[in-house]
Amino acid sequence: MNVFSFIFGAPIKSVHQSQRLVAPKEELAQFKAHYQQHIEPLTRKFESHRVVSLTSLRRRLYISAAVMAALVPVGLFFGAQHYNLEAWWLLLLPIVVLAWWCYRPISRYHSDVKQQVFPKIFKYFGDDFIFSPSQKMSMPLLKRSKLLPGHDNALFDDYVQGTHNGVEIAVNELTLTKKVRRDKRTETVTVFRGVMVLLSSHKAFKGHTVVVKNRGGLVNFLSSSFKNLERVKLEDPRFEQQFDVFSSNQIEARYLLTVSFMERLQELAAMFSGRIQCAFYENKLLIMLESNENRFELGSIFNGATFEHEFSQINREMKQLFAMIEVLKLDQDIGL
Repeated sequence: MNVFSFIFGAPIKSVHQSQRLVAPKEELAQFKAHYQQHIEPLTRKFESHRVVSLTSLRRRLYISAAVMAALVPVGLFFGAQHYNLEAWWLLLLPIVVLAWWCYRPISRYHSDVKQQVFPKIFKYFGDDFIFSPSQKMSMPLLKRSKLLPGHDNALFDDYVQGTHNGVEIAVNELTLTKKVRRDKRTETVTVFRGVMVLLSSHKAFKGHTVVVKNRGGLVNFLSSSFKNLERVKLEDPRFEQQFDVFSSNQIEARYLLTVSFMERLQELAAMFSGRIQCAFYENKLLIMLESNENRFELGSIFNGATFEHEFSQINREMKQLFAMIEVLKLDQDIGL
C-alpha cells in the first residue's frame, strides 16, 4: 500500500511479511535472538494498533475533506461579496485544526512504539541502555561547552544513554532556533540541527579546550563564545585547514591534540561531511554533529509492524556512534 492507494480506499489489512533483519554476518545470530525474545512478541499487538490508526486516519481525512468542501464556498462568497481577503485567511484555522486531528492516530501510534518497543531495541546494546523520547541533556552543561551558537529556543528529541567499552555515552537530538529581523519581518531560523554526543573520559581535564570548524581564524578569534580562551597553534597544517582550536590551558591542549588524535578527528570529520566540533571540559568530551537526518525514527506507517527495519537501522546508527569511541580510542587510558 502507498499514499495514493490508501487515500482512494484500498483495503487496510494486517501485514505479517518479514522485512528481514540486517546486521553484520558475525553478529546476525545474536541479533536475531534478541529480536525473537524481546521485540517479536510485541509485533502482533502493534500490527493491530497500526491497522486501527490507519483506519482512523482515513476516516478523519474523508470527514475533513467534506468539511473543507463546505467551507471553501463560504470563503468564496464572503471574499467576493465584501472584497475581503480576510475571509480566506479564516480558512487557515480549520485547516490547521483538521490536519492536527487527522494526524493524531498516527502520532499516538508512533509515541506508543517509541515508549514500548524502542527501549527493548536499545537493550540489545547493553542492559544499562535507556531510550526516552522526552528526557534531555542539561542545557547549562551544553552551554558551558562554548560550542552552541546563539539561539532563542532549544528543542530536544530522542535521548539515549548507556555504556560502551567502559565509556559512558549520552546521545540527544537537538534543534536550536533563533529569531532574526529580515525586511521588517521577524523570522525563525534554524542555527543548528543535529546530534549531541556526550562521552566520559578517563582523564580529568584541568582546562577547557574547544575544536571548532574553521570559519576563518579572525571570525572565530573575535567570537564572544571563546572569551577567556586562547588560540592554540598546532603543527598540522591539514588539521588547521579544517579546525580552529581554543583553550584555557595551552599545555593541556597540545597534550590532548596529539598527531594521532588529530588524524582520528579528521577521519570522523570525513564520516560526517566535516560538520563536527568538540569540546574537552569538566572531565567529558562533547561532540557536536550537525545533520539534517532524524535518527531513531520509525519506518513508513504503511509497512507492517515487524520492527525489523527499525531494529536494523538503529543498530547501524549506534555502531556508527560506537565507532567514534573506537576511532578516538576513548576506551583506552592514554590521555586521549
